[in-house]
Amino acid sequence: MPFRYLSLNLLAIMLFFSLAGCSKDDSEEPVDQSAPETIFINEINSTGDPDWLELYNYGEETVDIEGFIIFDKVESKYVLPSGHQIKSGEFLILYCDDQGAGLNLPFKLTSEGESITLQRPDGKMIDHVVFPAMQNSQTYARFPDGSTTWKMTGFATKNASNGTGPIASFTSKSHSPQLPMVGEDITFSVEVSDPSNVANVQLYHAVDNAGFTMVNMTSGDSKNYSAKVSALTSDGDLLYYFKLTDKDGSEVLLPEKGNENPYDLTITSGEVPSLVINEVMASNSGTLADPDGTDEYDDWIEIYNAGSTAVDMARFYFSDSENPFDDRIQRDAPDKTTIAPGGHLLFWADSDTEQGPNHLKFKLSVDGEVLSLYYKDGRLIDKHVFGQQSTDVSEGRSTDGAATWIKFTTPTPGSANK
Repeated sequence: MPFRYLSLNLLAIMLFFSLAGCSKDDSEEPVDQSAPETIFINEINSTGDPDWLELYNYGEETVDIEGFIIFDKVESKYVLPSGHQIKSGEFLILYCDDQGAGLNLPFKLTSEGESITLQRPDGKMIDHVVFPAMQNSQTYARFPDGSTTWKMTGFATKNASNGTGPIASFTSKSHSPQLPMVGEDITFSVEVSDPSNVANVQLYHAVDNAGFTMVNMTSGDSKNYSAKVSALTSDGDLLYYFKLTDKDGSEVLLPEKGNENPYDLTITSGEVPSLVINEVMASNSGTLADPDGTDEYDDWIEIYNAGSTAVDMARFYFSDSENPFDDRIQRDAPDKTTIAPGGHLLFWADSDTEQGPNHLKFKLSVDGEVLSLYYKDGRLIDKHVFGQQSTDVSEGRSTDGAATWIKFTTPTPGSANK
């Protein structure tokens, strides 16, 4: 074929595709799906109610995030649905609340720190963030937005710019003694970031429903502040929170809502109640349905009262970690948290505390772990270490309260072990 005919044919083909690409919608704002690398995880809150992640688009075009994948563990990968775009310079909040629908992700974040990965639909990684442990009111954020610099903050900038950097914030808290009793003074300590920017740090404390008293905390070194609270003379709940004021007058509370949701310590005297962890099931397929769920067969823990008086377990703690204050039983529902003498009470280890006071924030491991029960003042009541578990086979004391543990192929949740 002569070259001039080949050239004419190529020109015609190019003209055809050029005309075909034109439409009446070309004047509309484009949605860019070819450059998702302009999307970053910009801020993380692992102590929220619920936890949340903030996405940020630092690019110049709107990005449609349909099909993007986000997860903390490979088995919890979640594909973001259609109908959500992030315009240039704007933000989008994803809630980490175990729901797995819309912008609500199928996992929660741990306040002890972990990693989050964001991928585009073809599996290419866009962002991967390893965040540290956080206290209440803290977030982990990029400064400025979309940069490579991460800092812990003492305040959230949810769905808004992080600005140029955080004011000073709390980085840790503690008290001594760890388990204070009636008659013991308590020393509270906090550590702050950027001490050169701190004007003052204050401790607010109250007993039960009394008003809060303010104490100025003193600095032992550049980062650490402490204050002493005089001993309680009788049983009660000591409520407390901290306030940091920087040199520009900005304030940070720990926990975030201060007197609306303070920390508390239960100060007691006397012996712990005669309760024991009596039976556990870490793989429930059909033994017993959770009465508060819909066709849910969750892990469960049975507590037995070996004493002669009824015990309300409100404010007691369960833990499957090294933290004795991991999961506190809700108060104000004594009909669900009280065990009669010689009675049994079930708790569901289902990570679903919204279902009521008998639901814990962790699940049991079928591979085995350590399970502990603590009194409301933090003293250990009972501990059980179990190994590999089988489906619909429980592990319990040979008879209620006995020292010997055996396997039950016919479990007895809520009733006497036989």
